[in-house]
Order: sequence, then structure tokens, then C-alpha cells
Amino acid sequence: MLIAAVVLAVLTTWLTSKYLTQREQSIEAAVRARSDQARGSTVAVVVPIRPLPAGAILSEAMVASRNVPADFVYDDTITVADFDKYKGNVLLRGVERGKPLRKEDVQEVFADFSDSLKDGERAMTINVDEINSMSHMVQPGNRVDLMLVLNSGGNGASNETVVPFLEQIKVLATGQKVTHDDPSQPAAERRVSYSNLTLQVTPTQAARLALATEIGKIRAVLRNDKDKQNVDFEAVTANNLLDDIRERERRAGLSHSGPGEYIEYFIGGKNNNQPVAPVINVPVTTTAPASQISMSAPAGADASAAPIAAPQNLTDLVKMSLGNTATLQAKPTK
Repeated sequence: MLIAAVVLAVLTTWLTSKYLTQREQSIEAAVRARSDQARGSTVAVVVPIRPLPAGAILSEAMVASRNVPADFVYDDTITVADFDKYKGNVLLRGVERGKPLRKEDVQEVFADFSDSLKDGERAMTINVDEINSMSHMVQPGNRVDLMLVLNSGGNGASNETVVPFLEQIKVLATGQKVTHDDPSQPAAERRVSYSNLTLQVTPTQAARLALATEIGKIRAVLRNDKDKQNVDFEAVTANNLLDDIRERERRAGLSHSGPGEYIEYFIGGKNNNQPVAPVINVPVTTTAPASQISMSAPAGADASAAPIAAPQNLTDLVKMSLGNTATLQAKPTK
């Protein structure tokens, strides 16, 4: 009986210990699950194990893996799964210990500029000015849309047409600069003027762009890199631009001048393509004898007292119709 009692005591002790161990493990798993649920899923990202200066070549010995909640990870953060793509790249700026590396922190090392082009890609340079470069705010890596301005005749802006040409074109270089500005530098040091953009194009796009620069003017329009929508407008011409102006001024005339109180300006005349001459309605703001409308103000006359000059050409008429900067003094007509 004594031996049986000892055996039962040992067995009870062993079972109790095993139960407590399993219970402890289950509690730890439950706590860990609740913690992961509260934090959300995690992502293994690459972090430096020590501060790294700009110009350092990225290697496995410099970095470690760290699990970070997915909500705290940027879209361009370098993950452990993608690290092989960036191993051997050079750091563009200094990075701190323990901070996740981002794609904009590194750049591939090339023997020359041509090595940066992948198979099937070409680099082509176009000239730009202060306006066409968005005041020199376009940087390497940005994407632009290219608009083509064509002139179908010799009568100035009245025959110009603007059409969407190429979309989402990547800028490889601005002047001779091929890297994005370091945001840690002062703005005065980052801004560098340039007179051309080097674009990443296909051979077909390069041929089209070469011809376009010969037959018209190219205008670059900066777009957000995340904006992938296609351009959704057709060609813009002087005629449909005037149509928009006429419609806007017609509504403005009805709401401010009363029905029928405007002056009609007929643009051009009849032809085969346009049976009716286009008309711009300029609202009349004050009433006065029709004799006060003059083609030009008398020399030396007081500007405040002289009659307002009627528009001399289409450009003056469009400016008057757009901005209402001048007041036409005339008798209301219908």
C-alpha cells in the first residue's frame, strides 16, 4: 500500500506539472493572438543596424529585419522580400539606425547613364523654358504629360490646336541632374535651373516626339506619380475655346444685364466649313448714346472721360470677354 501511494503521488505530480505547462502555453498564445489582433498584421522591413552616411553601398551586413505593423509601413518601404533588388545600391542620403529604409533613399550604381536604361527603353531630350519646366520644379523621377501645339495656318493663335500627345512619361534627368533632390537640404541649395528634360520613351515614342518638335511646340504638364488616369479631352481649338467663352458670356449677360442687353460681335464670315459666322455677346453694363463707342481714344484725352475703345482684333475681344476688364458704353441692343 505504501508503494502504491508513492506511485500515485508521483503520477499526480507529473500530471499536474504537465497540465500547468500546457495551460501556460495556451495562455501565452492567447495573449499573443490578442496583441497581434490589436496591432494588426505586421510586415518585415529592412532597417540599418547602425547610422549609414550618404554614398554608402548597401549590403546585408549593414541591415537587419524588423517586424512593423502594416499600418505604419509606407508604400515605398523596402521589405525583406524585396531587399535583393536593392542590395548593392548607393545611399542618396544618410539614414538613422533602426529606421526603415525607403526606395527613395537608394539609387542604382551605373557605369554611365546608358546603363540605367532597360531593354526596349530610350532616352530623348527636349528643350524647355521657365514656363514649360513648371518654374524648374520638375525633378528626375517625376512623370509628365506632353501636349502638342499645332498651327494650321499663318493667322496666329486663331488657327492653333492643342492635342494630348504622350502621357505618363518619366523624366530621367533635368539638365545633367539624374537624382531626386534631398529634402534635408535647404530649398535654396536644391533648386537648380536647367534648359532641357531627358525623357524615358520607347523607340516609337521617340520617333513621334522627334517629328512633333519639328511641326509644332511641345508643352510638358507635371502630374502626380500616383495618378494613372488617361487624358480625357480631345483637341482644343480656337473655335471651341470661343464657343465656351460665348456660352459663359451669354449666361452672364442674361443674369446681370437683363434680356437683350448686349453687343453682338461677329467673328469672320461665311465659308464652306462654317455657314454661320461665330458670335461673341459682350454684356452692356451702362447705357449711353451709340456715338460714344469709338475705335480709339483721342490723343491726349483724359482716360477717365474718353469713350471706351471698341476691340480692334480677336485677341482684344477675347480678353474683354474673359475678364470684363473694360466697360463698353453703348445703347442696349437686341
